[in-house]
Amino acid sequence: MEIAQDGQSERREYPRVNLETKVSIRTSDMEPIMLGWVQNISRGGFKLKADNPLITKDIFRSGKEIFFETYEDFFRLKGKGEVIWASQKENEAGIKFDELDHKGKKFLEDFLGMF
Repeated sequence: MEIAQDGQSERREYPRVNLETKVSIRTSDMEPIMLGWVQNISRGGFKLKADNPLITKDIFRSGKEIFFETYEDFFRLKGKGEVIWASQKENEAGIKFDELDHKGKKFLEDFLGMF
């Protein structure tokens, strides 16, 4: 896991912490899971880098609701969010948190408090 402070933090509502952790994304229980990487995270959301090209994925439309879950033992988050922006060229998207489970909220606060 690579962690560093984001140089653009001062322009954002919440400071971001750079990292690389695997995440699964889907739009509903009926949809297949798509894998990607959380590249940076804040109290407000995270930047996602998809494993597969976004051009073929309807998930990445602005305003689309998504469900996400990280599954690495050292970094656990599960919740619901909204796609705020997407770059098909870079296979990236910005996800705003709408809901985090109780454990996830506590974990995120503790994790971000280290920086």
